[in-house]
Amino acid sequence: MSGEWGEQTRLQVFPAPLLNPATPPTGGGLKEAWQITLDKPVRDIQGCDFLTDTRLLCASNDATGTLFPEIRPLLQVDLPRKPDGQPVTGSVTSLFALPQRSVCTGPFETEGVDYDAGRGTLRVEMIPPGACAVTTAVHSYQQVTD
Repeated sequence: MSGEWGEQTRLQVFPAPLLNPATPPTGGGLKEAWQITLDKPVRDIQGCDFLTDTRLLCASNDATGTLFPEIRPLLQVDLPRKPDGQPVTGSVTSLFALPQRSVCTGPFETEGVDYDAGRGTLRVEMIPPGACAVTTAVHSYQQVTD
């Protein structure tokens, strides 16, 4: 799954290289398998991962605060059904601003997101500004169950 740089109203889905026999064995371009249309625009998506069959979490590097009130938000995309290759529209919600803490000053960069379903752990990577960019901060969130 891939977002695009700039303002977009879709997420693109590509076949998994190496894991999918439909991908070229010697590498090369991957044809888009399908898209998820979004009910509102997003900007600078740096990665998404499925939390459930119908819920995605996406890390956005949007520093403008114009599409959502948060800077560099973690976005939730809810789908009406499990993806099946047919057109689907996801509902986008901003959950919270991703942490931007560093002794260095300047712009941060959201780098990606990973959800470990077995542990219920969400990890989001943030590259700090300036000279601190040599260390990527990994913020972990644990799913709380009642």
